[in-house]
Amino acid sequence: MSHPVHEETLRPGRTMTVVGWAVIATAVGIAALVLAVPAGWQDQPPTVSDVGVLVVTLAVTVALGIGSLLMRMTVRVDEVLEVRVRPWWYRRRIAPERITSAEVVHVTGGNSGGLGIRLVPGGTAVLLDGGPGVQVTIRGARSLRFRCNDPDAVVEALRARGAAVD
Repeated sequence: MSHPVHEETLRPGRTMTVVGWAVIATAVGIAALVLAVPAGWQDQPPTVSDVGVLVVTLAVTVALGIGSLLMRMTVRVDEVLEVRVRPWWYRRRIAPERITSAEVVHVTGGNSGGLGIRLVPGGTAVLLDGGPGVQVTIRGARSLRFRCNDPDAVVEALRARGAAVD
């Protein structure tokens, strides 16, 4: 019997968006400050390696900020439960028969160690903002708590594929 695929994509919430813009603005501000104050270089001008380190640091910082703005989390239940966060390369795939419980929960940065991909006692939490989610316990592995828009549909899709659901 074929079960329909459940898939949803979540964008970062307001907090992650503000953080992304703040990181970019900070990097641009530091670059402007360094370029605007060359008087401090009179005693010892910057070396090529100093400039290189600054450029790389600023590029990485801007990339992190842009990554925060472009993040997308996909939750998909097909043959496996897959939780993926792009562009950060996070991907977790779990066979439904390994899931010993799945329950609807409310996830926040406060109860999950912050926003993003977080290690929590006994498991991992993945959230781009607070709201409804699912907590799954996995036989022989760390648990997974993740944010989703329709946790009841995720739990039902897991149940239909053989997961032990509370």
